[in-house]
Amino acid sequence: MDASEIWQENKKFIVTVGSGLLVFLIGGMVINSMYAGDIRKTQSKVRSAQNELKKEMFGAADLEQAEQENEELERLYGTARTAAEFIPRPEFILDVSGSPQAAYQTAQAVVRDRVGDLASRKRAFLPDGLDLEMLKTQNVDALERHLHALDLLERSLVMALQAGVRQVRSVEIKLDPAFKRGRGLGAIELTDVTMDCTAPSEAITRWLAMAETPLDDVSPENADMAAIRSQALPIQSVDLKSSQSKKGDDVRARVTFSVVRVHEIEAEEEDEG
Repeated sequence: MDASEIWQENKKFIVTVGSGLLVFLIGGMVINSMYAGDIRKTQSKVRSAQNELKKEMFGAADLEQAEQENEELERLYGTARTAAEFIPRPEFILDVSGSPQAAYQTAQAVVRDRVGDLASRKRAFLPDGLDLEMLKTQNVDALERHLHALDLLERSLVMALQAGVRQVRSVEIKLDPAFKRGRGLGAIELTDVTMDCTAPSEAITRWLAMAETPLDDVSPENADMAAIRSQALPIQSVDLKSSQSKKGDDVRARVTFSVVRVHEIEAEEEDEG
């Protein structure tokens, strides 16, 4: 079969294929002429970005500065945490080797007796049993928080009586709501200890000043107060009102102190929040 016969028999097919090839070639040239420049620019930008990524973004000096700043931040954090976080006295650290509940009840009785004796000597009035409830919980974490609150309560009451407060109407201890819910505790947990008192304004002022000022100068004369005033007690709020007392200079003060507990927050938890 010669070329003439092949052409006659396959003319339609050859024309179709040839036309398609011509269209393809023309389309390729058109696309290349219209978009080749943009494509080359884009490819150049990609290569440039890849080269930049291969380079070191920060030098040794930048790294050293970042490390110094991080060390300073850690130092400031440690200082702030030490100043804010409540440090219980040894006798108020919960011993879990025995019965935590019994340990709390024993500490509660000791505080009642000690503060009650001081109030008698100062001729001051305190609420019955210091308004402390008999805890029935076996939850060690809850008992530990109540024990620390008991420590803060004794410290604040002793300072109040020493400052001249002659009547404590009520005492209230509240655990952090997030702890009671069992979830959502942040970096700072607060257990509030609130006292409702009546006293001359000067006595209230002395009391709050003592609470905020640790006793640095320890001597034989003030040794008993050294442990009581070993650290500042954070004051959450102060609400002052005129008193109905016959003494004209008396005021009614509702003061809330906080047992501050600091939690370490993992980076993943911060991201989720």
